[in-house]
Amino acid sequence: MDTMTRYGALAALLLALTGCSGSVTTGPKAVSRSDLEKQVSGMYTPKDPRATVDASCSGDLTAKVHATQDCHLTVGSQSADVRVTVTSVDGSDTKFDAVPFVPGSKVADTIKSSLTKQGYNVDTVDCQGELMGKVGETATCTAAPAKGDGTIRATVTKVDGLLVDFGYKVVQ
Repeated sequence: MDTMTRYGALAALLLALTGCSGSVTTGPKAVSRSDLEKQVSGMYTPKDPRATVDASCSGDLTAKVHATQDCHLTVGSQSADVRVTVTSVDGSDTKFDAVPFVPGSKVADTIKSSLTKQGYNVDTVDCQGELMGKVGETATCTAAPAKGDGTIRATVTKVDGLLVDFGYKVVQ
């Protein structure tokens, strides 16, 4: 079975990516949570001019190259997740990139829903790790149907702004 599916939480969101990098002047150790949320929400512009983008980040972003922080973006009732990674630090200037990702639980829910709609009896789907929003990225999932387990590989096929498309294939 080779099935394509779309991470549907953003299908109606219609966000356009206006930039995937940010820069903020920080103290010597971190970008504050509030500054990070402001920068990340400003990186994306909704196509609907009445909509706003709100970001909620897990905490401060350490001003150290390769440091990461996850942020959750919301536009109306739609949402997406991005991983922010520090790319450079020059004194008090911290630069970072943001890449959308689909949490493993949402990959699992999407695959289970798709399989169920195709008539398969699936009790659970569990995915190890998330799908980063880069074409070719993969996550391995285990489906537990009524008879035995199966291994499924989910692969990112397209990224458009915050929308991450992925396909999945039963590999065992």
